[in-house]
Parts: sequence; structure tokens; C-alpha cells
Amino acid sequence: MKFFTENLKVFKKVALPLFILLVLSSNIDQFLNQQVETALRDPMGAAPQVYWFGFLSIISSIIFPVLLITTALYAMQSEKISQGLSEFYGKYINQVFIETLRTWGKTLLWALLFIIPGIWKFLEYSMVPFVVTGSQRYDEGRIDALATSAKVFRKHWFKITGILVLFHLFIPLILTSLFDSYRLLWQTPVASLVLNLLDTYLLIISTQLLFNVFKDEVRRHESHV
Repeated sequence: MKFFTENLKVFKKVALPLFILLVLSSNIDQFLNQQVETALRDPMGAAPQVYWFGFLSIISSIIFPVLLITTALYAMQSEKISQGLSEFYGKYINQVFIETLRTWGKTLLWALLFIIPGIWKFLEYSMVPFVVTGSQRYDEGRIDALATSAKVFRKHWFKITGILVLFHLFIPLILTSLFDSYRLLWQTPVASLVLNLLDTYLLIISTQLLFNVFKDEVRRHESHV
């Protein structure tokens, strides 16, 4: 019951900005994918635009996840912060981007060498945004975000992996296979908005579950200090 009470508070606080970000993200991705597919089907061969749209797709896949997770974490950190969302962005968004790029770099390096270790590294670094926005020791420069994320993951690997697989792999695959053709806002506006609203709620739930794991670990560490 406590979880759903907290979940409702988080939903009320950030549902609108998350919803807007998800609408923008999903439709931009769909548009870019359509442009790439159109260029690849060109009878004269793949047009140079393929590389441009592919580059934009990569940029989008970095920017929007960072904005989404930071926005969700803003509501969950509300107990210890008094600033608004823009101030929260000003304090943390730059570092979340930096640490996310570090995560991508190290994960990609491992994935190029060995696929399975690359996947493991991706899972280990899944708690990086939580460390950046929720650790006083990180603010003081006493810990490394990637190393701390890996440490938290190894202690709770089964729970964290289960949350990530369920909310970021299994459910999205089902929704994509059933409703992907309804996500374009300019073709099926009502269905697209409903699906994005569902995505908003699922994102809040998954982020809150991961945040609770991280928060419990922080409390456990502080009780032993």
C-alpha cells in the first residue's frame, strides 16, 4: 500500500513532463526510422541521408533516456530537495549525461570484445543515474558513479535484473509487437497518446522499484558507518 501511495505522489508530480518527453521521443524515433527505411528502399541505392538520420537516431537514444530518468528521479528525491525541476536539471543533468556517456563507452568496449560481458556491464551500470542524483558521497567526489553502480548491482543483481527485464524488455516487446503501428501521433493520435500514457506509468513504476533498491542500499551503508 505504501508503494502505491508513493507511486501516486510521483505520478502527480512528473506525469506531465514525462508524458511530453515520451511523446516526443517515440514519435521522433518513429519518424527517423521511417526516413532510414525509405532511403534504404531507394532503387538508386541507399541515400546519404541514411547516415544523417542514423546519427540523429543515436543522439535521440542518448538524450531522451537521460531526460526521462532524471525527470522521474526528481520526483523520487523530493523528500530531500526543495528546488523545482529546472533547478534539479541544472544541478544533475550535466553529470548524468557525462556518466551515461562513460557507461556507453565502457559497455561498448566490452561488447566489442565479448557480447555476454558487455551485457553484464550494461546491467552493472544501470544504477548510475541513481548514484549521481541520490548519493551525497558522489556529490562530495568520494566515489565513482560507475563503480558504485556496479557494487549495488552485484548485491541485488537478481532483483535489479528482474525489474529491467520485465519493464525494459518483456513488456516493451509485447507492446511493440501488438501496437507499434499505432504509435505515430500524426496517424493515430488517440491510440498514440494512450500508449504513451501507459509508457509513462510503466516508467514511473520501474524507476521507483529501482530507486527503492538503491535507497535501501544507501540506508544500509549509512547504518554501518
